[in-house]
Amino acid sequence: MNIDKKKFFSINFFLFGIALLMMGFVFYHGQQNNLVTAFRPMVRDVENRIVSYRTRSYDFVTTDHFIIRYDDGIDEEIIDLVTMTAEDKYGSVVEAFQYKPQEKIMILLYDDIGAFMDITMQGKGTPPMGVYYGNTIHLLNPRQWVRSDEDMTRAFYSEGPLLHELVHLFTDHVGKGNFPIWFTEGVSLYFEYKVDGYEWGKEVTEIDYTIEMLRDEFYQLDEYLAYTQSFRIVRNFVENYGEEALIEIIESLGEGKSLQSFMHLFR
Repeated sequence: MNIDKKKFFSINFFLFGIALLMMGFVFYHGQQNNLVTAFRPMVRDVENRIVSYRTRSYDFVTTDHFIIRYDDGIDEEIIDLVTMTAEDKYGSVVEAFQYKPQEKIMILLYDDIGAFMDITMQGKGTPPMGVYYGNTIHLLNPRQWVRSDEDMTRAFYSEGPLLHELVHLFTDHVGKGNFPIWFTEGVSLYFEYKVDGYEWGKEVTEIDYTIEMLRDEFYQLDEYLAYTQSFRIVRNFVENYGEEALIEIIESLGEGKSLQSFMHLFR
């Protein structure tokens, strides 16, 4: 499909202009939490348009709920595995959130690590197995991370990143980005625990990270321990108050309420 570059970027600048006007409106009325909920869907849409444009040459397949694009290094076995896993995980997440995206969700499969890191804005470092960015789930070819002695289907289905990133997408849609990083990571890890039975950081006995440290210093902390503590905080909340209460909080965040008003429940 041919895309007019000038028109493409004009649309994006227009969307950013509208978003800036919305920001001004929100600031004028003093509703700081509503700033994020008003601005985030607009940013997400622009990011998605850019991702779609940059991967416009990729082949694709469609399922009931997904559009799956893939580069030249992805073979048919991997495509079939991803489509099966995506549709199966989708039902579990929809049931939990009681929410369905209006449009099909885009999944991008990469064999090209450089393209994966570049398009998802990862910079340098070890490539992750998956990323949620631009309203899109980005997955690195599991042949690049599944050990040769492992069963590919079991490893990807039970321990792969698809469910984790799918929950990020749902949390973003419902909560409209109005949450700190520790919260969304904790929610995704909780659903991995619930749906797949995978417990992140099971072997860790003690962590001295407070919620304030997770909120203010997440990227400066030990990554594994920060994820573990985030997961445990969310899991403990669900054990005390129930999963429906967690989803209600995410919905409240999407309405512009601050997570700070619920923090006493997470301690």
